[in-house]
Amino acid sequence: MIMQPRFPSTRSSRSRPARLLAGACSLTAALALAGCNNFSGDEKSQAEVIGNFYRIHIKNNAPGLPSAEELREFQPLVSRALFTLLTQAEAADARYHALAGPQAPPIVEGDLFTSLYEGATSFSVDSCETGDDRGDERSNRQDGQRASCQVAFKYSKDGASESWNDKILLVREEQHWRVDDIEFIGNDQSSQREYLTDTLTDAIKETQ
Repeated sequence: MIMQPRFPSTRSSRSRPARLLAGACSLTAALALAGCNNFSGDEKSQAEVIGNFYRIHIKNNAPGLPSAEELREFQPLVSRALFTLLTQAEAADARYHALAGPQAPPIVEGDLFTSLYEGATSFSVDSCETGDDRGDERSNRQDGQRASCQVAFKYSKDGASESWNDKILLVREEQHWRVDDIEFIGNDQSSQREYLTDTLTDAIKETQ
C-alpha cells in the first residue's frame, strides 16, 4: 500500500495565515548575523549556530528530508539525538521507496525546518534564553545545558510574502551549542505544539 506523505503536496501557505513581524531585523542567507542583534556570551554562540544552520538550509533550498550530503553539512550544528533521528528518517525514506518505487511521494514533503510548507527565504534570530524552556518530559538536563531562541522567518517569492516565528531549541554538547529540536509556532499561539522530532518520529513509524 502506498503510504501518504507526512505533509500533503496540496497544502498551501495560505492555510497558515501570516502575522507580520514589526521591526524584525531581516537576515538573508548571504548576510552574516553580526549587526542584526547585539548578542554576547552564550546567546552569541547560540545565534551563530542557528545562523549557520539556516544559511545551509536556505542555500540548499531542498524540501523534505535532507540528503546524505546535507546531513554531513548539518552534523556539526545539530545534537547527537537530532542527527540520529534525521539519519533514521533518511534511511526509512530510502527503504520505503525501494519497496514502493520511485514514483511514490516522499515520506515528508515541504520544508522540514520551518512552519511554512514553502520554507523561508530570509530569517533573523530575535532573542535567545538559556535554561530549560520545555517544561515537559522532553527535558532531562540541568539548567544551563539547554536554550531556546526565537527566530523570525520570511518567505518572499513570486509576489507572495509570509512572515512567522518559530522557536529553535538547543542543547550544549561537548561545550558547544547544537540545534536539538524546533517548535513550529507559525501563527498558531494555542497550547497545541508541534515539534521537528515528533515529525521525524512519526515519519519513521509510518514506514514500518
